[in-house]
Order: sequence, then C-alpha cells, then structure tokens
Amino acid sequence: MDPQFPGLDVGTDLSADVGGGSGVPSFFVVVFVVMALVGLAVVLGGVRSSVRARQRSQDASRLTTEGVSTTGTVVDNRITSHHEHRMTFSPIVRFEADGREVTVVGEQVWNKSFVTGRPAKVVYDPADPDRAHVRAEGGSLLGNGPTGVVVAVVGVAFLVVVVVMFGFARSVFEQFP
Repeated sequence: MDPQFPGLDVGTDLSADVGGGSGVPSFFVVVFVVMALVGLAVVLGGVRSSVRARQRSQDASRLTTEGVSTTGTVVDNRITSHHEHRMTFSPIVRFEADGREVTVVGEQVWNKSFVTGRPAKVVYDPADPDRAHVRAEGGSLLGNGPTGVVVAVVGVAFLVVVVVMFGFARSVFEQFP
C-alpha cells in the first residue's frame, strides 16, 4: 500500500526508476512515451502532406511551362468522406487531347461539389495526356501544403508540451519520492 495514495497498491515494479534514474514510475514513463509517439506521428503526417503537395505543385509548374493548355468541362465530382460525416469534392474533368477524350480527377479539394458543365482550365503532358493539372472554378488554391505545415507545427508543439510535462513529473517524483 502506498502511503501517499491510500487504497492504491503500487508494487515495486511500478515505482522502479526507468530511463537511468529518472525517478518517474514506469507507468508514467509509458504514458509519456505513447504521447510522444502520437506527437511524432502527427509531425511525420504533416511533413508527408507538405512534401506531397510540393511535389504536385512542382509537377503543375513543369506542366505549365512544358505542357499544352486547353479547356475542359467538369463532368462529375469525386467525393471523399472524412470523419464526423464531412465530405470533400474534387472535380472530374473531361477534355480533348490529340483527337481523343481524356478524363482526369483534379487535385483541387472543396467543401462543395463542383458544378457540372462548367469550364475548367487544363494543362496536360502531350506525351501522356492523363498527366494533367486541372483548375476548376472554386476549390482551394493553396492545396494541402500549408495544412501539412500547420499540422507539423502543432505536432512539434505537442512534443514540446510532452517534454515539459515529463520534466515537471520528474521533478515532482524526485521531490516527493
């Protein structure tokens, strides 16, 4: 029985020092490690999203200088379902390239559906018309790059909070063994 917490039977394995004499019980160390892993996953997810958005942006820039410009038509929407019953939409655009019809899904994401029948700007690779960059009316101009950066920054802030909390817990457990 622990004298500081009556009714809580803490064995020696939970009160043993972990991590080279940190003074923090192993249960709390496990909690802090799990929190740090969650923070690390958030950081990596944000960085991955930013890198992918940058690659798409560079590809779109290359297509703008090396590709063929044309006008397509929004024929449908790709609907993506997210948590809490939220949906986002990406335009499905049809255009003509070298005498054949090509249908592509745009990278744009919007919280409303794109209006079918509306024109969309398309820049495509003449060697591979399925590789196209679409700009339909509406949707996000920024893409996921800034969102990824924000997510990564939030993850880093979360990791800093976890480290500060661990330091505080360590000082408390050293002060009140």
